[in-house]
Amino acid sequence: MSTIACGVDGSTQARHAAIVARSLAERLGARLVLVYVRPTPPLIGADSVVAGARTVCQRSAELARREAQEAFERLAPDITPGHADSELRLGQPAAELVAAAADCDAEFLVVGTRGRGAWRSAALGSVSVAVVHLARCPVIVVPDRDDAEMHARPHGTAARRP
Repeated sequence: MSTIACGVDGSTQARHAAIVARSLAERLGARLVLVYVRPTPPLIGADSVVAGARTVCQRSAELARREAQEAFERLAPDITPGHADSELRLGQPAAELVAAAADCDAEFLVVGTRGRGAWRSAALGSVSVAVVHLARCPVIVVPDRDDAEMHARPHGTAARRP
């Protein structure tokens, strides 16, 4: 059975990506895996570890579990519970999404985008752009659009922007 991986973070854009991923999984008879990544700052080195680091990490992991659960629950109207697996990862979002897709041998990785444009994405960073460059499987980047537009058009037809 093939697998479709989809990055979710609780945003409207991630919800749109999850709807597309669900539709693709249904059409292909594939398993859907929703991946929530809680960003964590990179460690500077072994010398940066302090005595309370274990407690901080435990709190961070618990917070990440709550955030992920809330993100998955927001998808419940669009993704029927039990019709998708969910996974929580800690780390850099683009790298972890790509790793999750590789770990589950995903045929496709679906992500949303905020549509900030090339200049803002270059300045602020873009998970979707990084994923496209890092992933070994095809990546589907779902543009930001409102719900009415998303549900009004038949699948596979292009939206025209003014």
